Amino acid sequence: ITDYLWDGIRQSYLDMAEIQFAAGAEAVQAIHMDSAWYTSWKEAKAAINELPMRPHRARIFTAHQMGGCGMGSNPEESVVNGFGEHHHVANLSVHDASIFPTSIGANPQLSVYALAARNSVRLAQKLAAKS
Repeated sequence: ITDYLWDGIRQSYLDMAEIQFAAGAEAVQAIHMDSAWYTSWKEAKAAINELPMRPHRARIFTAHQMGGCGMGSNPEESVVNGFGEHHHVANLSVHDASIFPTSIGANPQLSVYALAARNSVRLAQKLAAKS
């Protein structure tokens, strides 16, 4: 993680705390291993600016990754085909939300279930045919 990204993470902690206090929160805690509960924006701002930004202290996570292995018919513009089969690596299939061409802007649970079921059935049929 670069210094630029660490600065962005710290700024996101500051922005989240400020928004939460503005919305009426009585106490706020940053998602950092060394963060206490802060009872004012002034206290939070000062403390967050002193938090060490380094691995295993700052919590970094995300959910619903979409678009990292976008599907499509053109190998120049996508990673996998419509069935999750990698364009360039034989016997590699991807059956998760990363195959969406981009974020779909909603919880992808049912769409992921449907694609994974469809693509897994096809993969199982292809593997059975080779046996």
